[in-house]
Amino acid sequence: MEPVTYSLKLDKPNSNDYYNEVHLFTNEVLFRAQSSLSPIVNDYIEYIKEFNLEIVREKEEYILELLSFGILWQTYSHFALGVRFAPFIALSKMGEWRKKHQKLKPMIDFSRGVLTTLLLLPKNNEKRLTPTPSLEQIDRVCLWFEATGEFREQALRFILWRAYWGTIPKERVAIIFAAISDFTNWFKKNSEEKLGKYTENVQPFLYNSSEKYKWREDRISCTRTRAEYHLNMVGADLMNRSFHDDYSNTTSTSVLLPGCMRFRPADKCEAIKEAKGLKCIGCESKCRVNQFKVMGEKKNFEVYVIPHASDLSLWAPKGKDNRRGIIASACVTTLVEGGWELKRYGVPAQCVLLDYSGCKKHWHPTGVETSLNKKELERLLVKNKN
Repeated sequence: MEPVTYSLKLDKPNSNDYYNEVHLFTNEVLFRAQSSLSPIVNDYIEYIKEFNLEIVREKEEYILELLSFGILWQTYSHFALGVRFAPFIALSKMGEWRKKHQKLKPMIDFSRGVLTTLLLLPKNNEKRLTPTPSLEQIDRVCLWFEATGEFREQALRFILWRAYWGTIPKERVAIIFAAISDFTNWFKKNSEEKLGKYTENVQPFLYNSSEKYKWREDRISCTRTRAEYHLNMVGADLMNRSFHDDYSNTTSTSVLLPGCMRFRPADKCEAIKEAKGLKCIGCESKCRVNQFKVMGEKKNFEVYVIPHASDLSLWAPKGKDNRRGIIASACVTTLVEGGWELKRYGVPAQCVLLDYSGCKKHWHPTGVETSLNKKELERLLVKNKN
């Protein structure tokens, strides 16, 4: 199958080579960060401890936050700073409403698509150079990130970083921003060299398809740059490392699969609807969801189908569920945001990327059954081991 945007398998029977290569490149990213981003992270951790702002997390996660800031700033700040007026708070709340009120979701999505194009993506600022950040500009861009509904988790983390930057001398802030910018530029160049073969179709897709997303709610999600794909590929690996200890201490596991992995279309799928998602009953032997369900019966994990934009707060630990680990799968453009959302709800999680995108609603006119790497899933199922 010709990939819609990315493919972790390329012309091979599986994506094993991709996981070997992304693990190696993530090691390279962390090594490079030791001399540039790690000193910034160390100072930030001391600030967090001094004011008791949160339970200190793993350094890999903070490095990912700084890299995310650099990539997203270079990609979107010119749009955000070009917005003259937008109901930022209302748009942000609409992003939450669509998850909690599924019956209203089509109407909410239609409204958000129109408002995003009219208000959040001013065309006359597309070619404006990205300015050097000021704290006031960061405030405005974080509002924009939340309003899009695509970067809410990143915005929540950037706001904490912005608070820290507001406590230190301007000269030090300028040095930090320069370090983030340099690291971001290094990452963009080297990630294309190391991971670019998996994203070669992104640019042709953007050229041929971007116009059809103009008034759609998923416009930003489906028109990500190659640098964002590479960021999320490395980000998924960094998250698994950072979240591993919490996940390894769980005693049961649920695997969350997207609806696009089903063999049958949604209206023909016989899965049983439960509060947290859909439970496969094995109606189609060819279905990959069913195949993972059978695998789960042998290896002692449950499988749920989770439709796009589901309310992940339903997986927050409650009672006996507090020892449940989650392995979630999604396409590259959404997985990191979902991983951070699960983290915010206190869910011990790991993640596996879909080998390619293919859902009918967002990516493909007729829909393509998606897949994930079985070997990578099995690796994550073995707890207490990296």
